[in-house]
Parts: sequence; C-alpha cells; structure tokens
Amino acid sequence: MKNKFWLGAFLILMAALILAACGTGQGDETETSPEDPNTEESGTNDETTGGSTDGEMKPEIEHVDGDVYRYTVINESGEPHTFEFTSSQRYDFSLANESGEEVFLFSSVSTYLQALGEESVDQGDKLSYEFEIPQLDLEPGTYELTAWLTPRQGETYEVTTEHVVE
Repeated sequence: MKNKFWLGAFLILMAALILAACGTGQGDETETSPEDPNTEESGTNDETTGGSTDGEMKPEIEHVDGDVYRYTVINESGEPHTFEFTSSQRYDFSLANESGEEVFLFSSVSTYLQALGEESVDQGDKLSYEFEIPQLDLEPGTYELTAWLTPRQGETYEVTTEHVVE
C-alpha cells in the first residue's frame, strides 16, 4: 500500500514537471520581439500578386522540371534583411484544387527540428528553396501551388502559380 502511494506521487510529480517544461511559448514571442522594422508585420501582403506592395522583397516561384519548383525571395531593398525562424522549417507550400480547397500542405507531412535560426539576405541577393511535389493521388487538372516563408514574425512573401496534374 505504501509503495502504491509513492508511485502515484512520483507519477503526478513527473507529469507536473513535463507539463511545466512544455509551456506554450506564446509569452516569450511578445516579450522578446525585436523592434527591427524589416521583420515587423506590416500588413502589406497582397494575396493577388503574392507579395509586398512596397517592392522591397520580391517573391517568385519557378517551375524547374517535372514536379520540381524553386521558391525565391529577392531582396530589392537598399539594406540587408534577416528572417528569424522558430524551427528548421524555412518555407512551406500547398496545393489547392479548382474550387479553392486545400488538398495538400507540405508542413502537415513533414517534421522539423525545434531550434531557433535565421537567414540573412544582403541587398540584391536572394534566398532560394527548391522543392518537389510528392507523388499524390490527385485527379487530373490544374491546381494552385502556393509557397511562402515561415518566419517567426513579419511578412511571409506568399506567391502562387499553377501546377498541372495529368
């Protein structure tokens, strides 16, 4: 009887420690957010053009070959730009059918290291990621392929193109 009491107390203590260690992380983001205007969320994202209306950072998506695409963000501003990330994920992409329904989201089938990181892009340089759309059981047709950055805060530089499944 005494052993069951101590085992129960130990399990409750371990559960409390694990829950306390996990946390939500929401409080840390607002307390330590940098005051850098380049990474500040400005609300200038124009979904129809797939990018910023101020012209400083230009997102592009290019069909390379087959199911391979290249997502690029070009720094056309007059100064370096740094993106902060909360994991090893740097970009994401999705496919939507003709009715606008999302049929695939890359991050939903991927795992990432939970480590802070950053990518810096000098003026005139670009940040590029090449990705392949996996073999999916999709009906033939035209799909909307959307790619975007996944920074901790700020604009995501979303861009869209067509992806044809034959």
